Amino acid sequence: MNILRSGWSVSTAGLILLASSGSVQAQDVRADTPTTHTVKKGDTLWDLAKRYLGDAYLWPGIYRLNTDQIDDPHWIYPGEILRLPGAEPAAAPTDAPIIAQRPVAPPATTVFTPAGLRKVALKAAAPVPPPHVAFGDVVRAAWIAPEKGPAGAGKLLFGADIPGIAMARSTSNFQMFDKVLMVPPVGSVAAERERFIAYTLGETIEGVGTIVIPTALLEVVRAPRNGEAATVEVRELYGMVNANAAVIAIDTAGAGSTASPVVYSDTRTTTVRAIHRNAVLPSLDYEVLFDLGSKDGMRIGDEVELFRPREKEVPGERPAIPEVSIARAQVIRVTPYGSTARVIKVNQPAIKVGESVRITARMP
Repeated sequence: MNILRSGWSVSTAGLILLASSGSVQAQDVRADTPTTHTVKKGDTLWDLAKRYLGDAYLWPGIYRLNTDQIDDPHWIYPGEILRLPGAEPAAAPTDAPIIAQRPVAPPATTVFTPAGLRKVALKAAAPVPPPHVAFGDVVRAAWIAPEKGPAGAGKLLFGADIPGIAMARSTSNFQMFDKVLMVPPVGSVAAERERFIAYTLGETIEGVGTIVIPTALLEVVRAPRNGEAATVEVRELYGMVNANAAVIAIDTAGAGSTASPVVYSDTRTTTVRAIHRNAVLPSLDYEVLFDLGSKDGMRIGDEVELFRPREKEVPGERPAIPEVSIARAQVIRVTPYGSTARVIKVNQPAIKVGESVRITARMP
């Protein structure tokens, strides 16, 4: 009897030790670490990555986990429940005891050894590659339209909110999340959550078209009813927005592809016809516009090179001057009238109107 009691005590002590070890191990995982986040007004993936992951530049990790509900990483909506990286789903309860600690090997198999221990391999979901050109880049880009601007544009009226004092409704300098009444563009029903771009007209390029400069992204929060105006909310600001600003439906056709451009050789060249945002020395992220458009086979994601052509020899004065590469740019907007490319690499501080442009890579 003494021997049996002794054996029972030792084995039981082992089980208690295992259980207590499991309890301690489980406490190492913070119980308050969230597995999801419910989007609130004003949230961005950038802010969520900084809050939960400690680094705002890790936002693509959250985007890749939630591509089933996020079409564009620039736009998330209140009420959406986003999964967070590193959060594993809790195991379903079972009748058998589950030991989730480091395996403890007993000196020999005993009647007290837990049965049916299994290793479960968790297969990580394949990462979803980000789009080659983000939708937000396309929306913000200036583009070339007909000389009189886009046809059938709508317009903004004035602020939808009634002022608390005796004054007219706001008509200028609309800010983020302001609600504004809008006359929809021709042919648009302005359904709720439909998006529009407010814009202003820039310079006219003779023989090519007029530059359209986006100033705000608008989203319908109340569709027009019984002949009433639509109500839109300012979701993104790119410039000054006032009453009577022209409005057009958003167009991101061609954006979102995850493919990469393929090296391409084309003897056709053109020149930079305009640069969006005036500067003494345009550099990275500036937009250059030129007159090769969709009619010439241009697509969003194509790449072009800005260069200074080779100069011929001047007999008796100097030898020929070799060609010089100035910059590389990625096409982010295409219309029948021309293309807009964002500068992604600068070799020489010589980006200006009149420099030569050629296609170096095409989207498949």
